[in-house]
Parts: sequence; C-alpha cells; structure tokens
Amino acid sequence: MLKLKSGRDLSSGLTAQAFGLEDIARFGINGGLLVLAFDPVQSLLAAGTDTGRVYVFGQPGVEVEFDLCPGKPIIYMRIVKSIYLVTVDGNNAVTVLSLDTKDVLSVFTPNSPTTAIESDPSLDWLFIGLENGLTIVYDVDRGAKAPYRIGNLQKTALPKAPMSSVLFLALHPRSFHVILIGYENCAVVYSMVDENILLVLQYEVPPGAPGGDLHPSQHTRSRFPRLTTGAWHPNGHHIVTAYEDGSFVFWDAKEGVLLQARTIEDTEVNIPRRSYVNSSDIADIPREPIYRIAWCCTTNPEDTSLLIAGGEPGSLPLKGITYMDFGPTPVVQITSYQAQGDHYSQPRRQRIYPVPLGADPVDFIMIARTSPYYAGNHDPVALVAILSSGELYSIEYPSGGALPVASMFPPSLCWIQPRMTAFSVASVRREQWIGMMASKKKQPDMMLTGGAPVRSRLRKFDIRNIVITGHSDGWVRLWDASHGELEESQILDLSIADALDRSVDVRVSAISFAGQMGEMSVACETGELVYFKFGLNKPTSSEELKRRLDALRIVEPDGRPPMIQHISGRIDPQMKEGFLPVFVLSPQRGPITAVKNSDIGFLAVGYQFGTLAVVELRSMSLIYLEDVNGLGIDTSNKKFPLRPGDRSSTQSQGVQLEIPLSLEFSLMALDGDGFSSIVLSVGTNLGRLLTFRIIPVRGGAHAVQFVGAVQMKGKVIATIPFDTEYGVSAAASPTILQKLPQGIVISGALISVTPDEARVIRLPKSKMTSKSFDDKVLVAGLSLLRQGDTLVLVCLTESGFIRIYSLPSLREITSLSTQKFHDVRYASRSIVSLNGDVLLGIGKNESALFNVWGKAMAVKATGKNGQRIADSLYDVVQKLPPRPAISTMQWMSGRKYITVEEFDLLSTYAAEIVDTGNTNHVGCSWRSTSSEI
Repeated sequence: MLKLKSGRDLSSGLTAQAFGLEDIARFGINGGLLVLAFDPVQSLLAAGTDTGRVYVFGQPGVEVEFDLCPGKPIIYMRIVKSIYLVTVDGNNAVTVLSLDTKDVLSVFTPNSPTTAIESDPSLDWLFIGLENGLTIVYDVDRGAKAPYRIGNLQKTALPKAPMSSVLFLALHPRSFHVILIGYENCAVVYSMVDENILLVLQYEVPPGAPGGDLHPSQHTRSRFPRLTTGAWHPNGHHIVTAYEDGSFVFWDAKEGVLLQARTIEDTEVNIPRRSYVNSSDIADIPREPIYRIAWCCTTNPEDTSLLIAGGEPGSLPLKGITYMDFGPTPVVQITSYQAQGDHYSQPRRQRIYPVPLGADPVDFIMIARTSPYYAGNHDPVALVAILSSGELYSIEYPSGGALPVASMFPPSLCWIQPRMTAFSVASVRREQWIGMMASKKKQPDMMLTGGAPVRSRLRKFDIRNIVITGHSDGWVRLWDASHGELEESQILDLSIADALDRSVDVRVSAISFAGQMGEMSVACETGELVYFKFGLNKPTSSEELKRRLDALRIVEPDGRPPMIQHISGRIDPQMKEGFLPVFVLSPQRGPITAVKNSDIGFLAVGYQFGTLAVVELRSMSLIYLEDVNGLGIDTSNKKFPLRPGDRSSTQSQGVQLEIPLSLEFSLMALDGDGFSSIVLSVGTNLGRLLTFRIIPVRGGAHAVQFVGAVQMKGKVIATIPFDTEYGVSAAASPTILQKLPQGIVISGALISVTPDEARVIRLPKSKMTSKSFDDKVLVAGLSLLRQGDTLVLVCLTESGFIRIYSLPSLREITSLSTQKFHDVRYASRSIVSLNGDVLLGIGKNESALFNVWGKAMAVKATGKNGQRIADSLYDVVQKLPPRPAISTMQWMSGRKYITVEEFDLLSTYAAEIVDTGNTNHVGCSWRSTSSEI
C-alpha cells in the first residue's frame, strides 16, 4: 500500500531500463575449508571446501575459482608437476585441472572409495589408495588409469588380520620407486621396481607397557594400536608411524628395527614397567588420535623436526600442534640403534603451537621456501592449519609467532583467519585511501607471488568502498572492495587486543568507520568500544607520556571503572602512522547493539540494556547516556511499563526492553525550524524512530536534546537521511557542517525502513509518504548516478530480490533477482552503498559485490563470448628443480638408483600383485593390458 503527499520527484530521470545487476567480484570462501595444497615453484595455494569449490590464490589480485562438484566436499587435493591440480571429491571422482588453461583435463572414478592419495612433484603419477586395500596409479599427464597397481599388502603380510583399507601413502623422499603404505594393522615398505615387500612395520604394546593409553586398566594386556598416519625422514633413514592411542614410533628404514616408541610427553612406552604414573592426571579420558604428522627439515635434510596434530589428552581445553625439534640426525652408518632411539627421545626443543579455543587442528600444510620435494616440508617458513570449524590458523615456523596475516595472505583467506564476526563498508576518497596505504610499514613479502591478475577497467567513482571485517581474535582488516582496481591492494589492519591490553574476550561485534575523518569505532562482545583515529604518532615528551600513563587508570576515585578510559599510552612506539587507539568506552550497559561513527565528530552507541550513549569526540566527553525505553511516551502505557533507567524488573515482568538498532547522524532542518541542525536518528527494536538534536551549549560543548518519536510496524532496520531539494544524501559531512553558521537551510527528510514498511518523514514526526511491503525487507540503502534526478531507495528482500523505489514517492521502479546467490541466513549481512554497489552476503564466509546500475559498471575484462576472463596462474618460466637422489653411501650399500624416465616405463606395462603368503616378496605378472579393479 502506498500513501503519497506532494514532493519533488528525485527519481524522474529513471526507468526500469536504467538498472541491471552486474556481478563484479567475490570476497571470502564458499563454505568451510577442508583441504589445502601449496606449490612453491609456481607459488600458488589451492583450497578446497565442503561445498565442492576449489580456489587457487597467487599474488595480490590473483584468484581463480572452480566449481567442481556442487554440494559435495573436496576431500583430497594435490598439485602435480606444478601444472596439474588434482582433486578427489565426495562423489569419489578424481578430477585433473590444468593451471595453465584452467580447464578440466580428465575425470576418473575408481571402483572403490578413495581413502588416500600420494604424488611426487617430478612424476606424472597419482597413487590412489582404495577402501578395498588396493593401490592404483592414475597417469595425470595422459588422463588415464595406468595399468600398474599394488594389491592389499596387509593381506599378504598378515594373512589373519582383518581386511583393511589404505590409510596413507608416502613416497620415499629420495627413491621414488619405494612407497610406504599404511593399513590398520601395519605399515608396509614396498619396492615398485623389485615388486618386493621390503619391510612390514607392526607395532605391539606388550602387557605392562603403557603405550599411549592413559587409563592403567589398559596396561595389563597386549595391544596392537590402530595405525593412523606415517612419514619418512627427509633423507629416508627412518620412518615414523602414528597411532590411534596417541603414540608414535620411529623405525629404522633399512632393517625395520623399532628405535623409539613414545607419546608427546613420555618415551619408551612400549617397554613394560612395574608401575606407571599418569603424569597428565587425566586417566579417564582417552588420548586424541594423531591425525597428521609431518617430518620437516631445514636446508640440511639431516636437520629435522616433527609437527604432530593430535596425540594430546582429550579433555585438555586448549588444543594445538606439537613441535619437536630433533636437530641433526646421527650418522646412521656409525650409530647404534640404541643411540638413534635416544636421539628421538630427547628433542632439543619442544613446544605446542596453540590453536584458537574451541577448535581442533584437523590438517595442516607447510609453506616451503623453494623446493617442492621432501613431501613439501623442505625449509618451511610457515604452517597453515585447517581447524575443525573450517577456519585457517597460520603461524611462523619454527618460532611459532603470529604471522601478519593481512600482509601475507589474499583478502579472501583473511576472512577465515579466524572467522569474520563483524562486517561493514565505508566510503573513502581515492587519494585518501592511497595515502592511508602508504603509511603501512614495510611487511614481509607476500606468501604467494604466483600468477598474474587480468587487467581491469577502472570505474568512474573517486569514492572507494572500503570493506572492513572484524574477527574473533580482535583483529580488524580493511581493503578496497573494488577488487584490484587500484595499484595498491594491500590490507590495513589493527588489533583491539593491543588496545584493550588483553588477548581473551576480544571478539569484534560491530564496526563503524568515518572515512572522511579517518576515525574508527570497534565494538567488542563484552560491551567495550575502542575508538581509533588515523594519524601520525608524534614523538611525545616525558610530561605527555606521564599524562598518558596516568590516564590508563583502572578505576575512578570513587572505586568505579571509568566510562571513558584514555588509552593513548598503549600506542606502539614503533608505529609512525596508522590507526592510533584513543579511548575505551565502557558504561557497563550490556553488549553493543549498534554503533555509528559520524564524519562530524560525534559517536553514538546503542546497548542491549536499552541505553543510548553519545560521545563528543573533539573533547572525548560523554554528553548523553540515557535509556530510550519509553522515551517520549506516557509511561502508563502498557507497552512501556518501565521508567527510563529501571531494568531491575524486566525479567520478572516479561517486558521486552526497547533497544537501539539503527543509528544515523544527519544535517537538516527539522519540521517547523528555519535553521539546520545536527540530527541523530535512532531506530529501535520496538518499531520506534527517535529523533534527537545536538545543540551547542556554553563553553563550546554540546548537548543532546530529545525532539520526538514516530511509531512504525516492526523493528527499524535502516534510518536513511536525504536532501529533498538536491536529491543527495543528507548524512552528516564536515563540508556541510562548516556551512551551518552561514544560516543555510537543508530541506531534509528521513527514510525509516522496517521489514514490513518504509516511510519518508519530515523529522521529527511529519510523514510525507509510506509504502507497505508484501516481501519482507532485510537491508536498505540509498543509491544515485547523478545529483538531482536519479536518487532511489534500494531494498534487498527476504525472497532474494533487489527492489528499486523512487523518492520520495516510494514507487517501485524495477526488481532485480539475486535468487541464484540468495541465502536468507546470510543476506541480512548485506550492505547497500551510495554508488549502487550491493555487497551481498551469500554464505557463511562469502560475500558478492554487485552493482545495480548495469553493465556499464563492469570491472573485470570479458572475452568475445561475454564471459569474464580469469587471472593467469601458470608461469612457464618457473621450472621444477631436480629431484633429490640417493647419496653415494646409500648407493654403495646396495640401494638402487633409477631415473624418472626409467620409472615412467612402469606405466607402459601391467603389474598385478599375486598374494604368495611370503612377507618379504610379492610375485608380479606383467602384461600389456590392465584389468579393471
């Protein structure tokens, strides 16, 4: 239903043909991450999600997305020979993608579910372990299953053991024809050239030995723990196997001698003991299985360390990845087995890299400097872990220090390091943004340097839309939403943890950035708000430093904590320019529900207890702190039975408090006034629009004056001011504020939007027009192409449409469908910008950037068929280094050496494993055609 009063048509230049939804960019990740793959030669990182998407990231601006198996997870992933990306999805399909052409080259589906894969950077082969215990080979280059396969070696080695699937595969780091295959009951070292089982590694815990079990009742019997994973020593001297009971065992790789069996805390756990004291004091809780183990080395492959995910007592609240630095490996030719075992019982350093509270590390990869060999663990600089929550966790290796995520990762990956908890968009002039980026201090080089971004066409706007994300660890990150239009695409970041001087309870809940003033307010879930101002960190005198330190008081003289605590003393002295913390606002009125940082020096904050706070930023003084519950309404009204400030009986009476949800500062003349004022509009959860005027008082200060209220249907989700004469936004700006003393009169109005209706109001109470919606509105905002006749109201609805309404009549001009991307669970996180950009929430960790003004606004270059041209990924100049080979001593001791070309000849023949019952040899028959599995 539409009700209309007279008013100039500010949308007269528009018809439905002026609009068209242009898909510009994506931010974040679709779904949660499950698997990662890194190639140091091309310097590319691939990420697979639980929704079937694969992302490949390179240098800033390089991001290519593949939608391989919609709705099915990506389970395994490898980069082969630096040019092939191989994935295994939830449908058991093995897909080969070319990083050069970005095309799907081949798809292969084994007849049994895939349980493990392995590859080598120098080989065309992908080894696939199956649920039925077989290991088959897929020729990635030819796109066909090779006629070579390995039978179920556990059945051969342990005929009486139950059937087992292949749990893991690991190629020898120097002899690629030797492979380690893990089954539930044993690990087998197998030579593909000799067709022999070289070793069978079965771990038994005898009675009286603790093993990895924490409960003493388990120590009285013999156990064969279930195998979970394993790895080679970087030079192939030793093997480590890990087990479900949290223990891991080191073996000699030549003779199969057990060198050391241990847990993270204890050693020699396979040796019976008279008594066993559980040092962890957690006897009733099983130890976590070891999910993943990586054997890393420095530039010297003999200088090694282990990284272990799992293996901790299950009830520990804080999980992590254990780091054990063993240092240089003893020379195996002249060192006894006992001494080699002692080497692994005494790491020279051991520590835990803790992950965020409430999450477990389920997998991780190492970021190597240059070499793709040694299972990707050669001279790594960082560790990137995937958590059970689908987030990423990155640390510097081996120090364990925090990585500067914003400086080393693409923006999309920054959204989940850790997961985003708050989201905002602000407008900043292009020159100002480039100046802010210039202040960023020199950071380490980007972790990813591969690929080349496609050239983009610049859009006309000088105003940049800046995306701002807040995260659960207290970090706030800013970058240009134009997605690569600018020459500088780095990310600005700041931490409220440093400003609050703590590392816990710093989850960001709301952000407001005043772009023209360079001021940011960041709300914390605990109800604290930190105010930052961008500027120079000027040298301070001793007197100024003392004043700053004195301001860091914890309590007022009367014993109460201060509502405004000045924290400029916490500024990092090494920061030359950036976001400087100024104060913390903490009136103890519950969590923050809304925050608005204006461009004219005022800050408004709404709280869960129904309180509205207004701060004058120039003097950093709190000029208003009152409850809005029932403000301006007769308190005898049954809907508002509580007097302002009375919250004690709220729960007992079952009364819903009135809470500020939407805040906006504007400059306009109120109805009946002959002058313009600073106006604060407050929308509440009970559907009221409250109007306040900020007036100057004696001494240059300001006060807040309540003017009036309007009752609407449903909660107020947006308060949008506009100039009814010139057809532009009337949001408060410093340029217009400077003109107020000249007596200018701004003919303004406010659009108040609820899910059920919109009203155009001459504040404080005079209604101009109204419209009832038949499709609930989630988000609303203004947009215009030019001043005067193209101003419109843009609304995103619950059913997935963007509806465009004229102003001030609120007549529907057109409707644009976003149903292809729409998810009502995340759409309310969307934001409408004045230039027509709509940042649409389309997933838990993903947003899409659209523009409602049609294809004239396209950013990414397109080809002849109209499809967007993807970024380049593969660089033909970057070549694979030679693969490490066996040493002279190993060759003299009888180890075979073959070349890659000789090994590739295996793919031209068929080798079928024949179970002979001999644990040292498996017979093979060769033929020219393969048989199906």
